[in-house]
Amino acid sequence: MNEHSTLVELMCARAAEHGDRTALVFSADPFRPERDEILTYQGLDQAARRVAALLQARFAAGARVLVLHPTGPAFAESFLGCVYAGMVPVAAPTPHDNRRLTDRVAAIARDADAVAALVDASDLETLTAWAKERDLPEITLLAPASEVLPPADAWKRPPADPGALVFLQYTSGSTSDPKGVMVDHANLLANARLLSLVLDVDSTTVTGGWLPMYHDFGLIGLLLSPLIMGAHTVLMPTMAFLKRPHAWLTLIDRYDIDFSPAPNFAFEFVTRRVTDAEIAELDLSRWRLAVNGAEPVRAATLEEFARRFAPAGLPPTAPTPGYGMAETTLVVCGNRSGHPPVVTSVDRAAYERGELVPAADGAKAHRLVSCGPAEVIDILVVEPLSRRPLPDGRVGEIWVRGPNIARGYWNRPEETARVFAAATADGDSGYLRTGDLGVLWKGELYVTGRLKEVIIVRGGNLYPQDLEAVTHTAHPSLERGVGAAFAVSAPDEGVVIVRECRERDPGGLADVAGAVRDRLSREYGVNAHGVVLVRPGGVARTTSGKIQRRLVRRQFLTGGLDCVYADLSPALRAALPAARTGETAR
Repeated sequence: MNEHSTLVELMCARAAEHGDRTALVFSADPFRPERDEILTYQGLDQAARRVAALLQARFAAGARVLVLHPTGPAFAESFLGCVYAGMVPVAAPTPHDNRRLTDRVAAIARDADAVAALVDASDLETLTAWAKERDLPEITLLAPASEVLPPADAWKRPPADPGALVFLQYTSGSTSDPKGVMVDHANLLANARLLSLVLDVDSTTVTGGWLPMYHDFGLIGLLLSPLIMGAHTVLMPTMAFLKRPHAWLTLIDRYDIDFSPAPNFAFEFVTRRVTDAEIAELDLSRWRLAVNGAEPVRAATLEEFARRFAPAGLPPTAPTPGYGMAETTLVVCGNRSGHPPVVTSVDRAAYERGELVPAADGAKAHRLVSCGPAEVIDILVVEPLSRRPLPDGRVGEIWVRGPNIARGYWNRPEETARVFAAATADGDSGYLRTGDLGVLWKGELYVTGRLKEVIIVRGGNLYPQDLEAVTHTAHPSLERGVGAAFAVSAPDEGVVIVRECRERDPGGLADVAGAVRDRLSREYGVNAHGVVLVRPGGVARTTSGKIQRRLVRRQFLTGGLDCVYADLSPALRAALPAARTGETAR
């Protein structure tokens, strides 16, 4: 990996050195392997050259190009074709029926000032109408499969510049509008080296999974990093997993996959949905790295997942918490390969004061999961206002520094300077402000939540994911949905929690809300300002599944939530008339 300075140089070398080696397997249906599509390194290189030659004949170097293919060989060929052309690919979801999704992709196209979009031939007509409806006439839609592509030798190799942009990665927008993170070749290759160090992966590692290619965890973790390492990856459609979660585990079994990452919700999903009979048919003994990241990791999820799939041979050390983000290309840290997750029980009262103190016997405790040792890049925990580094055991904002830190946000110089060029009060500079809260303890990093989302009640810090988790099992009708907790002032700071609910009997909704209120009171001593119930799917999430708490809060305050029941305190009810909150009779 170290001898080449750009992704293009490295991929060309891979094709020359071992062109017949499998680079990518696409399994549209893991239960029907006869339908698999296979790309070798040489085949991928040749396809990328032809797409690149097509683009070079029409657009200038450095132009931004949307890649709107779903997961599959066409995505890999088009994405790498953009890179080979010296242009900047921007992976995004295929904008179909979902209004929020189509709006998001149009916003990305405008922000990136994209000149073209590469699409499947079957989507060309629909996406032409989408571009017209969203007033994007400047975008040329191209379906490489239906174009007469130039020969591979028509491609002109771009200059080998490690500082050139390799792609724009748009953030998920869980706490703000999506921003284009500028990742250069040097960042991407450094990230692959760090991934190798953190997780002990190399050219012999078989990677695979269902994560979408427009998410950094999927694009970099499942596709680009294995290619950089000279390994091979096995991809499946995201929807195949969501419709039939057993398919993901079948993929891992069938293709001897050792590294398959996913967000926390996916491990909860398979734990709940995969049947005993399906588990009996699985062999998961080779799944060495079940990396859990992209959202807060729950100790209960790790333990329940390990226990549920132990009969299928899942190694007890397979559950692997990790931490990273688009702004770090992908990696910050991860649990040591071959070691069980580190879970620490801390005193809850001290934790709410921002201190990590081991829980005494009998005291109310909170369990924190380590995201791994702070070893491969520089990590500080900083008091965000004074910018002074904090000692071990104190909660503050996580700041990181290393060769994988991206160059900044596209066309946002002020925000880039504020986020990517932070300096401590004593002048230690060059840090990325992650916006995440965390704590260092005995050399391990524990991530506690988002700085923008912390809820302050009676001087103590409460984290929304903790309130959401504890109310998840408050009533059976809540167990298959998600929730969003946030702060409101009415007039004092307090908690509102919105939960998806499957209760169909209107007379039972008050019982569900009461169960949520009781659970919050019993576990956290919180008298919620409001408990709001919505239909399944009513809590907004990003395209990667993260809960959009700030959007849900805004919908609640402006009457944009489709509530089926709202139990509000008198003070909050007075501030927000029933017509705006969707409140029903209590």
